[in-house]
Amino acid sequence: MHAAVITAFLFALTGVCATQASRLLGAAQANLWRLVVALILLGLWAHSWGQGLLGGPGFWFFAAGGIGFGFGGWCVFQSLRRIGSTLTLLVVECAAAILAGAIAWLWLGAALSVHEIGFALLILTGVVIGASPRMLPESTPAKLWAGLCFASSGALFQALSFNLSRHAFNLLEADGLQLDSLTAAYQRLVGGALVALCLFAITRIFVRHSRTAKLPEKPFRSPLPAPVWVGLNALFGPVLGVSCMLWAIRLVENPGLVQSVAATATLLTIPFAWWLEQTRPGWRYYCGCALALVGVLGLLGGSGGVG
Repeated sequence: MHAAVITAFLFALTGVCATQASRLLGAAQANLWRLVVALILLGLWAHSWGQGLLGGPGFWFFAAGGIGFGFGGWCVFQSLRRIGSTLTLLVVECAAAILAGAIAWLWLGAALSVHEIGFALLILTGVVIGASPRMLPESTPAKLWAGLCFASSGALFQALSFNLSRHAFNLLEADGLQLDSLTAAYQRLVGGALVALCLFAITRIFVRHSRTAKLPEKPFRSPLPAPVWVGLNALFGPVLGVSCMLWAIRLVENPGLVQSVAATATLLTIPFAWWLEQTRPGWRYYCGCALALVGVLGLLGGSGGVG
């Protein structure tokens, strides 16, 4: 489970970077460019030191990327623009943990013990308590509900994606084969980049031919230029974050358990959001952090150091 803890830190960073990039470039364009940058970085590894596109059950990783990176990433970026990084991560990460655990149980037969469920729920409870004081942004009801719908859809796509990846690792184990996490992340990213490219093209066509006048948005200022946020988002998210997540998924049978630990990214991102989005945490944030920490330590103690 240690890889899941690292994933949480990386996802916290990428959530803030994605918010800045999407507000500067737009959701579809920011999502597309971060995947392009990540594709170049992971492609260099996979084709130089890894197993490229032909290693392992590439179709399943390809499908997982199309669902997670492609559709899921697009939904998350749409949500980030509307409700900010804190609430988006809260919905996506917590809902994805529950959905991923249920899908793994029903499809893969990977049931969780009472001990694991208890500590996982303690983590999610801590996340909700810690994020609740500042999780509702200043927004219109229509924009808030739209952001929540996009975040919920992103959670479902993410849960499906992680279970498809776990299924791919099961196939590898059955055949006595191995695939490094960076190469697996690259194969996932190829599918995700293709889907994201199609969504980007459709979005551009829709906006170009839409007869509805678009109201000018309030100018957004950021401490760093858009290319820097895109590069950091690609590094912390699709490259390092997803690779660590796949490392954890390969070692833990139920992806929902890994996702429960990764959900603490919602709490870890709040100090960064405090700096960039002026959302100062209150006392409930620290209480939530304490509960989540107990849950994470409980899972780490029960995992025997695996993952």
